Amino acid sequence: MKSNGRTDYPVKTLPCLLVALTLMTAGCASSDVAEQETTSQRPLNDPIYTVGCSTTVQPEHRVELDLIDSLMSDREYYAALAQLESLSFDTQHHWLRWAQLLAQVEQVEDSADAFRAIAATCDSYESYHGLGVVYVKQGKITDAIDMLARAKNMSPAVPEIRNDYGYALMVGGQYGRAAFELRTAYELSKGKAAVRQNMVAAYYLNGGEAALNDLKKDLRLKEADLSAGKQVAKNILGGRP
Repeated sequence: MKSNGRTDYPVKTLPCLLVALTLMTAGCASSDVAEQETTSQRPLNDPIYTVGCSTTVQPEHRVELDLIDSLMSDREYYAALAQLESLSFDTQHHWLRWAQLLAQVEQVEDSADAFRAIAATCDSYESYHGLGVVYVKQGKITDAIDMLARAKNMSPAVPEIRNDYGYALMVGGQYGRAAFELRTAYELSKGKAAVRQNMVAAYYLNGGEAALNDLKKDLRLKEADLSAGKQVAKNILGGRP
C-alpha cells in the first residue's frame, strides 16, 4: 500500500526466547504466579489477548517507544519486533506497534488478529486504521474500505488515514470518491510525495488526461509528479495501459 503511516503482528508457536509472548522482561516465567502477573501486560499465546487500552505515556514508555520507532524508521522491523517483545505492553501504543510490526515481518494473519483484538477492546481509530491497511494487504478490499471509513469518521483530519482510505477506494474501483479522499490527504499532509502520487493516480483513473491537466494547473504539479501517479494507476490496473 502507498501509505505514509506505519501508514506505517502475533507469532503463534515460536519458542519463548524468540517471541517472549508470556515472559517477564528478564526471561520466561517460571511459575503460575509470575505468569499471572505478566499476562495482562503482554500478548497472550494464540489466540486470546488481554489488550490494554491506556494511552497515557509515561517517560519510561516514551523512551521505549522512541527506540522502536527509530528501528522502524530504519526499516529494521525484525529488530524492532524483538525489542518490543522484551517489554511490558503497558499502553495501547505498544499493542498497536506490535500489530503493525507483525505485518512488516510478513505475519499478516497474526497482524489482523492483533488489530481485531485491539479494535474490539479499545474501539480506537488507530486500530481500525491498522486493520484496514492489513485487509488491503490481504486483498479484502470491501472489509478494508469499511474499517478505514470507520477510522476516518473517528478522526477525519489524519492524513495517513485519508490516504490509505483513498487508496483502498481506488483499488476497489471507486475512483471519484478516491480522488476526493486523496485530495484531502494531499492538503492535510502539505503535499507529501507518496500522497501526491496516489492523488494523481485517482484523478487519472477518474478523468484521464483532462483531469490531470486541470490538476497540474491547479496545484502546479511537475511532469515527474504526473508520471509517478500514472504509474501508480497502471499498477492498480494490473499493468494494463
